[in-house]
Amino acid sequence: MNPPDYIAKQLSSMYPGDCPVETDIATMQSVATEVDARFEYLVSRVNILKRTGTSPDPWHVMKHPIYLYLLSRVLFEKKVADEYRIKDRLYCLNKALHGCSLFYRVKLPAVFFLNYATQIVLSDCVYGENLVIYQGVTVGCYRDKCPALGNNIVLMPNCVISGSSSIGNNVVVSAGVVVINKTVPDNTLVFGGGSNGDLIYHPLKSKPYIEYFVSA
Repeated sequence: MNPPDYIAKQLSSMYPGDCPVETDIATMQSVATEVDARFEYLVSRVNILKRTGTSPDPWHVMKHPIYLYLLSRVLFEKKVADEYRIKDRLYCLNKALHGCSLFYRVKLPAVFFLNYATQIVLSDCVYGENLVIYQGVTVGCYRDKCPALGNNIVLMPNCVISGSSSIGNNVVVSAGVVVINKTVPDNTLVFGGGSNGDLIYHPLKSKPYIEYFVSA
């Protein structure tokens, strides 16, 4: 299955442009080689995804949102002529199909995994390498303050990272935890429920948790 052909059909059904379908296909095809290479590298590193091969699959609910993001992102990076706003339509399509907000201006790492994409919102922040995100996660800016995430981060369901927060390397943020304007040290498991609403930090003593998801 040729991804541009299939995605063009999805766009024409949900977010048609003021152009022939063939124009959308040609625009996507112009970057398809690089998109496929990035996608295949990402999938080859993510343990759950590579079980079903490294090829794109629009019927795979974990692969397709990643592919749509990469497609819009490469179009943005390459400054491909976009008279018919295909990048915006791809973003809208991803949001409609998978319930995630992955805008093409957001630079995600080369290896990231959306462990169910529903209700994920990722703002234009700093992201380190190897990022795992569960459903319901928000990483967002507050006014001019934006978080920075280190390498090897796992964000469990429904957690929020916001403001001027700085998340160190090899960190797991537990489900439902809200981190606002906090500095989280390296090698830490973060819980909520401390006195006065403070966060609780436990050292990660075993192998990096990211290794359960991402292989070397």
